[in-house]
Amino acid sequence: MYRDMRSQSDAESDASQVVRKSERAYFWLRDEILSFGMQPGTFIDKVEVCEKLGVSKQPVTAALTRLEQEGLVEIYPQRGTYVARLRLGAMRESLFVRGALETAAVRRLAQADDAALRARIDEILARQVAAIEADDTDAYFVLDREFHMTLARALPYPQVAHQVDLGLATIRRCQEPFKPDLEAVRASHAGHRRIAEAIAAHDGDAAAREMEAHVASYTAMLLDLAAARPELFVA
Repeated sequence: MYRDMRSQSDAESDASQVVRKSERAYFWLRDEILSFGMQPGTFIDKVEVCEKLGVSKQPVTAALTRLEQEGLVEIYPQRGTYVARLRLGAMRESLFVRGALETAAVRRLAQADDAALRARIDEILARQVAAIEADDTDAYFVLDREFHMTLARALPYPQVAHQVDLGLATIRRCQEPFKPDLEAVRASHAGHRRIAEAIAAHDGDAAAREMEAHVASYTAMLLDLAAARPELFVA
């Protein structure tokens, strides 16, 4: 009996380790793809990834399957795995879904009286100002994601945050080749501030209107990039 219990415990421990290693592989690969460390269309060598991360093929395979579901890699049987090319239609759809969800989210958040949320948002906005003043666009876009995810996670619906995160990943893939200038960053921050002010004023219509315009500006950026760098995109 005791031997069986120990065997079960060992199996659970092994499974837990695989999950942790898979998570590590997932986040490493995702960051490499989103930061353009791995260019669209690049072949992903599983053996090389395993050696780099010091893990077996199982967690890397699980991580790649998860990334395929998010549209970040393409897996071809007998041919291998590749970084997904930028698919304009799918990216526009992702931004549409994100915009619809975030618009509904801020409308609902404006109806609440969440002082803690407002304080968190104000703190993020202040850090964004510091990043702009330091001309640190990389730091700003980390805080851009934090702003949107803080709003999404304030709702009791995990799938909202998940879909918003996918939409943010769409834009991150564009930021590396597009490199928005400081004027665009300031405009983004101004949009964040207007959204925050509308939420604080409990004006759901204004918050929704500002969020809709804010996400639309990202869609415009995507279309500008597609026109300037058509070789990066497929239909």
